[in-house]
Amino acid sequence: SPLGEAGLAQDILPELALARQAMSIHTEWAKSLSELTGVDTQHRFRPALDIAFSEEEVALGKSQVEWRSKEDGYRSEWLDGNQAREIVPAISKGVVGAAYTEGVADLDPYRLTLALAQACESMGASIRHGEVIGMDQANGKVLTILTANDRIQCESLVLAMGPWSGIISKWIDAKVPIRPLKGQILRLDAGDLEINCSVGWQGSYACTKPDGLLWTGTTEEDVGFNETPTPSGRDSVIESLTKMIPNLEEARIVEHTACLRPLSADGKVIVGPVQNRTNVFIASGTGRKGILLGPALGEIICDLITFGQSRLDIEPFRLSRFQN
Repeated sequence: SPLGEAGLAQDILPELALARQAMSIHTEWAKSLSELTGVDTQHRFRPALDIAFSEEEVALGKSQVEWRSKEDGYRSEWLDGNQAREIVPAISKGVVGAAYTEGVADLDPYRLTLALAQACESMGASIRHGEVIGMDQANGKVLTILTANDRIQCESLVLAMGPWSGIISKWIDAKVPIRPLKGQILRLDAGDLEINCSVGWQGSYACTKPDGLLWTGTTEEDVGFNETPTPSGRDSVIESLTKMIPNLEEARIVEHTACLRPLSADGKVIVGPVQNRTNVFIASGTGRKGILLGPALGEIICDLITFGQSRLDIEPFRLSRFQN
């Protein structure tokens, strides 16, 4: 959702225009990618219910409703605890209120990636797998990418390396302050229990996906490039889940996964040209919002390469802000 997982309007305002545009593209892709590739990305609109257990959380939730309700395409209202339980009966009796928002959506990230890859290949793109080990450069321009087995010439180079973006610093003579932020997710067989919207609380969420499983997460761990799912991560996710939805004694963990997100030093996206290379561009630093913001970053990079400028304002997101 462009409206953010939590917090006040000013917390996400710098990226709000990017998020609005990305959401629009996602909606278009839901149809066009399916028609082009036959892959169903499972994009669907469904409401969000951000629950509150304390007066402090109530105050935050009401402030969310106040500004969310002013956004075109969304409807948001404040519910008391009983009204919230009418929508999701399984939530805790300790819930005293909730921000209910319509207009948000979700999808399956693996299916989206698969559909995009197939669509690109059908239009002539070549996807190669391998580790980049260096670059041939001259006069401020990257000429060739070196892998262990290949040399790839390039007119333009896009650095979309996720949490590994920081390693590029030594090759482009610029700081790329990106570090990995680990997140762990559980998928559970909850029997007949179906959560028909995305229940959220303090950065955690739970919802039933089209695969019939209850997806819940997620952790935020600063542990380097460790992608291994851990018992402590599992327990942390379960603790938040059972705080939101307590009666899950019969639920069974089907899958436990972990991922790394690219987090910039100031928490904002990094997108745009690399200032000391004439043909190099970067798109990274999306944190927990990578799936949401990806289409907008792609459009920005496409605009810059094709037209030399972006339709969206990227001044707050340039890599140059870290080069003091």
